[in-house]
Amino acid sequence: MDGERKIHISEGVPLNSTEKPADLGVHINTTFSVASSKKIRLLFILNFLFSVICMILSCSVAFYYWNEMVSMRKQMDMIRDQFLMQSLGSDKTQASPLVSYQRPLPGSDIRQPRMDNSKDEDTVLNPRRYFVENLGEDMLLVDSTRKSPRRENLPVHDLSLTSKEPLVVQFNGAIRETNMGTQSIVGPWVRDSEISTRNSETKIELSNNSNYFTIKEGGLYVVYAQIVYLTQSPNCYFIWARQTGQNPRLLSTCASGDDSSQRPLEKSQISCAVQTVARLYKGDIVNIAQREQNRTLWLRPGYSYFGFIKLSS
Repeated sequence: MDGERKIHISEGVPLNSTEKPADLGVHINTTFSVASSKKIRLLFILNFLFSVICMILSCSVAFYYWNEMVSMRKQMDMIRDQFLMQSLGSDKTQASPLVSYQRPLPGSDIRQPRMDNSKDEDTVLNPRRYFVENLGEDMLLVDSTRKSPRRENLPVHDLSLTSKEPLVVQFNGAIRETNMGTQSIVGPWVRDSEISTRNSETKIELSNNSNYFTIKEGGLYVVYAQIVYLTQSPNCYFIWARQTGQNPRLLSTCASGDDSSQRPLEKSQISCAVQTVARLYKGDIVNIAQREQNRTLWLRPGYSYFGFIKLSS
C-alpha cells in the first residue's frame, strides 16, 4: 500500500529489556594541592616562632622580678643592719630584754585590764650584757659571760628590758552618714581606744566639738587619713595644721575621680586615702577640710579614719 509507512525499531535498544543499568562510577580526588601544604607548613612555623617568643618574654619578665626581689631583700638587710648598729652604738646604758622568762603563778594567768598607772613600765630586772658577733650576712647577740678570749676586743652593749612603745593615736568617724552641706570641716571624730597608745589623750587632744586635734607633744609624725564618700562626683580634701595667730600649713591633699560605672548612688562609694610625714609642733591644731560642698560622707569605723604615729621628738 502506498500509504503504509514502515517503522523500524533499532536493534541496539531492546524494548522489553530486563537488564539493570550499569552502576555509576564515582571518583573523588583527595590529593592536596601543593599550595595548601605550603600554607600549612608556614602556619606551623609561625605558631612555633610565636610560642618561642612568648616563652622568652615570660622568662625575661620572671627574671626581672626575681632580680628586683633579690635587690629589695639586700636593701632591707642593709637597712636592718644599719638600724641595729645605730641602736647598739648609742651611749645610753639600758637594761637587756634578753632575760630569762619566769612563768607566772597559776593564779595570775587572768588577763589584767589596761590601767593608767605606769609604775610597771619602770620595773627593770638585772640586765645581762651582750656583745655582737658578726656572722657575715647576719649578726648574733652572745652573752658576755660566754665570751671567748679571742673575742675580748669586741665591744659589749646593754639592751633595754622593754622597747618603748611608739605613740599611735587613731580617730574613727563618730557617725554613720552625714551630708556636709556648706560646712568644710570634716567631723565629728572619736578616739579608737583599741589602737591608740595608752594615755594618748595627753599627747593629742580632741576638741570639744570633735572636729579638731591639738598637738600636745611636738615631733616628727606620720599623718594618715581616709574618707569614704557616697557620691558619683570627684572629691578633694586637705589636711591643715596651724598655730594660733599664724597662717595655716598644708600637710597633705587627697583627690579622687568620679564614678563612671553607672552604678546606683547607694552603691557608689568612693574612698580617698593619703599619708604623709610632717613636723608638728606643740600647740598645732590639725583638721581635715572638704573642698566640695553637699557631699555625703560615711564617717563609720573601718571606712573613715584619721591618725598619727610619732617617729621621733
